[in-house]
Amino acid sequence: MIRRPAGAALAAMALMLAGCGNSSQSTHEKVTFNMSWLPQGSMAGVIAAIDKGYYAEAGLDVNVVRGFGGIRTANELDQGMFEFGYGDPISVVLNRANGGKTKMVGTINTRWPAGLCYVKERHAIAKPADLAGLTVGGGQSSPMQALVPAWLTRNGVDKDKVKLLQLDPALVVTSLIEGKIDAGECWEGNSLPLFHKRAKEAGVTIGWIPYSAFGLDIYGSGILTTDKILADRPETVSKFLAATYRGYAYAAANPDDVVAMMVKRFPMLDPAITRQQMVETAALMKDGAGSFDPARVESSIAFLKQAYPLKGDVAAGDVFATARP
Repeated sequence: MIRRPAGAALAAMALMLAGCGNSSQSTHEKVTFNMSWLPQGSMAGVIAAIDKGYYAEAGLDVNVVRGFGGIRTANELDQGMFEFGYGDPISVVLNRANGGKTKMVGTINTRWPAGLCYVKERHAIAKPADLAGLTVGGGQSSPMQALVPAWLTRNGVDKDKVKLLQLDPALVVTSLIEGKIDAGECWEGNSLPLFHKRAKEAGVTIGWIPYSAFGLDIYGSGILTTDKILADRPETVSKFLAATYRGYAYAAANPDDVVAMMVKRFPMLDPAITRQQMVETAALMKDGAGSFDPARVESSIAFLKQAYPLKGDVAAGDVFATARP
């Protein structure tokens, strides 16, 4: 989520999230989905599946709750606090390396959706080497601190020549627009539309260099669950995934309708930003969402092992459920 409501607004959102299921379906199997952050356009498929009744048709009563980042979502999922969560392979790898049993069962972002935004009037950044001597800012919970050095090294750039700053996520866009940093980490389906909006307001233009265009061939976020749920409730997993992807298909075909659904549930959302997040998420899903490409799986694991000092070996089959339940 881009904006962080405070005080009464946050409390109001918590109350709304608590009721984001279909509690009238008392005979349906209750499951909870953790969005990993506050609601945003990337969650459009889940909200559409609730409002259109796709989960109910599958015999599920789905409730959505806010999260506090991918790593915490994976760890809480592992502790049994909910059945499904939105998260990335990094969170799963770190959880598994520390003895956890989470697993990604379905893709949403078929490629890593992050990159670096910059102001075109100040810099021309066409390749990783152009970052030498610049200051790059990212959110405190972002994996940037581990991924970017490994990504720079893979592209033949001395990682020590790029200064990385950890910032409050709410300050990354402002810091870039005001020139306090030279580049800021931005995410398709998340913060990229906000960078463009704020730049337009300031009379400047955003350019961006996606990590995936320069050797970062890994999966992004998707649907997580646990080994235990896969073993004990495989039909629940299958039904949840099918209804969720049905929701995303509806959102891609009917963005205005689903924006209205989301704003009705979460009035603090900016409709234009939410719509663009949805459009970007739909684009991220076009390259085989819902399944796993073996080569992409192995590439993801290889890069994550390069970026993170893991305590133990993590196999591809530990992170990705390559066979549908």
